[in-house]
Amino acid sequence: MILKLSRTALTAVVAVMSLSSCLKDDEPDYNTWQQLNTQFVADKEALTENGVPVFTKLIPSWSPAAFTLVKWENDRSLTANNLKPMDNSLVRVQYALDDIYGNRISDSYSATASYGDSIYETRPLNNIIGFWHTLTEMRVGDEVTCIIPATAGYGNVQNGSIPPYSTLVYRIKLISIPRYEVPSK
Repeated sequence: MILKLSRTALTAVVAVMSLSSCLKDDEPDYNTWQQLNTQFVADKEALTENGVPVFTKLIPSWSPAAFTLVKWENDRSLTANNLKPMDNSLVRVQYALDDIYGNRISDSYSATASYGDSIYETRPLNNIIGFWHTLTEMRVGDEVTCIIPATAGYGNVQNGSIPPYSTLVYRIKLISIPRYEVPSK
């Protein structure tokens, strides 16, 4: 009887282990995904042209772990005297969002906005940290490629079709600041 129970128990344990291993095969491998995204950011941060870094590392003083990498796509001397938005300014931007493989996740060009199909209207502080901080470093007319690591994006949380630990690759152009908010003193 004891031997029979042991075989039954052993059979049950083997069945549970087999079932749990089958279930794990269907689950996404977030560890590998996180490693791929972390390596992508490290590669972009190390990227140089003629010994000069291609991306500038922006670190918000209020969240030092939430850095972004920004490549300015325009001549910044031409926008040096233009306005920079505040956290609560209303801004109009064009953007495209891709994953690390260049797959398009979303863009303002396919959205129907109240001011035209290619405009996204928002306040910087209503966005993820990386998008928010990047916008407040831009001047009207600036266009950037922005690499947002998960720590400045959605972190370990899935957001729609964006898996946890995803690095976000944005192309952002600051079109205008229709409402420039000044912080109260």
